[in-house]
Amino acid sequence: MSHLLDSVSLLLKESASPMHPRELTDLLIQRGMWSSQGKTPAATVSARIYGDIKKHGSQSRFVKVEGGLFALNPKADIKSTTAEHHASKTATKRLPEKSDASYSFSDCAEKILLHFSGNVPMHYKDITNKALELGWLKTEGLTPEASMRARISTEIQRMEQQGRVPRFKRLGKGMIGLTSWESSGLEQQIDSHNEKKRKQLMEKVKTLSPLDFERLIALLLDNMGFSEVSRTPYGGDGGVDVRGIMTVHDAIHIKLAVQAKRWKANVQSPIVQQLRGSLGTDERGLIVTTSGFSKGAREEATRSSSHAPIDLIDGEQLVSLLVEYNLGVRKNRYQLLELTPSFFTDEEEM
Repeated sequence: MSHLLDSVSLLLKESASPMHPRELTDLLIQRGMWSSQGKTPAATVSARIYGDIKKHGSQSRFVKVEGGLFALNPKADIKSTTAEHHASKTATKRLPEKSDASYSFSDCAEKILLHFSGNVPMHYKDITNKALELGWLKTEGLTPEASMRARISTEIQRMEQQGRVPRFKRLGKGMIGLTSWESSGLEQQIDSHNEKKRKQLMEKVKTLSPLDFERLIALLLDNMGFSEVSRTPYGGDGGVDVRGIMTVHDAIHIKLAVQAKRWKANVQSPIVQQLRGSLGTDERGLIVTTSGFSKGAREEATRSSSHAPIDLIDGEQLVSLLVEYNLGVRKNRYQLLELTPSFFTDEEEM
């Protein structure tokens, strides 16, 4: 138990901002800092942190903040422990040389840079080749290196649009690094400022009436590129609040039926079932909420292919989309400049 909490403390120190138990769990497992045979590892992590808070009170090294997030307790006398150093140093040792597990392109890139780069930037082609060699990246695509490059670039762009510090840095000529290596105090201040604004944005959204919340979701779909966005008659919608169509290359038409839930409590599985039963022909379902989803709701949404698919967007994801599409926020003009020494090498530009 102590080792797990030490590892969580280490991740929170690296993050410098609150994290959700799901995020912590994913990083713990990805970095080889912890493993679990249970079906709900995130619940285990959350319970251990809660247990520490209950046991030590104001002297716990953790504190729960809004949105189900945890942070390091600034009032506690927290010192770096031997176990924390051990967790950091042994994370690489625990990683297998080869693995049957597969990860996304961007997660593979992060794992390679964390455990095999020595905190030195790597070319995206070398990252791809190492991920393929270890069996972490499994793809049937003919150009995995190009896919790696595109996925990293897209993630950086989206994170910046969402007002967050990306986990990757493009350093020119195809070289990639991690922002955690050289995160400046100014960057941390910006990230902290933006995180506060994200929380304030969510609080504003929660004050909307159910009708205005539906209008907001309709506006979001419109900004995302959906056409024929319309709201169903309020109160008699049969579980569908907003409809829209996403057209791809004038050939693929995706019909979306959305249920908007401005709730404090988690959405449960009957809501997912209700929406599925209200879908029209060839429609795909989506539930957007200011809260979260129960385990049962998530399982119901991902049932076998014989059932209509239901996508889920929780409060945290909703805020990210609102920021990305400049709804309720605006981004100022300031940008930080940094020199890229690799620009002056002979390697290709990314």
